[in-house]
Amino acid sequence: MVDLALMYVVGPDGKKQLTIPDDRRAAAIAFIHEASARTPKEIEALVQQGHDHLFAALAGVSESQAAHKPSADDWSILELMAHVVTTKRVVVALSTNLGDGHLPAGFGPQFEEAAAQDGVTVARFDTLAEARSAAQAAHEDLLAYIRRLDAGVNTEIRFKHFVFGALNSREWAVFQRIHDDNHAPQLSGIKTSPGFAAA
Repeated sequence: MVDLALMYVVGPDGKKQLTIPDDRRAAAIAFIHEASARTPKEIEALVQQGHDHLFAALAGVSESQAAHKPSADDWSILELMAHVVTTKRVVVALSTNLGDGHLPAGFGPQFEEAAAQDGVTVARFDTLAEARSAAQAAHEDLLAYIRRLDAGVNTEIRFKHFVFGALNSREWAVFQRIHDDNHAPQLSGIKTSPGFAAA
């Protein structure tokens, strides 16, 4: 799997901005393109592995631990999962709609920019149990789409990811593996941060 070596730097506006080394970005794009040409079963296995990595990192986390923030500017595990669920839902919408030959309702060029995508979080959860359940539901929706890839889906219509470029329906599905894989270590990092309570 591709290690993106994700880093955040503080921009001129005082906000954290995502940076990825050019060679890691190129490797991720190559992975997405190559993996998207695989069979539905192989794509499903890839996406399942990323989801499993994420849930493995959640193992043993209590509700009180899920609220711990390493610093005022960092996400708690619960906030991170809200972002993960938001992204899973967006990927399902993009994959299924692009596969049917059109963009999801309301998606336009304004959503192809970093400001609209980096760290976007629409979902909100009061408990980690709710977040886990929502993540699992969105994951199952994506797998259901992947399983029908052999029935023939549109791969001409694309929507731009702000880092990885314009992706088609199959490529967006594969992107979910990268997204889960790169947030799992972040989640694990919160668990080892100062002040994280013992179970």
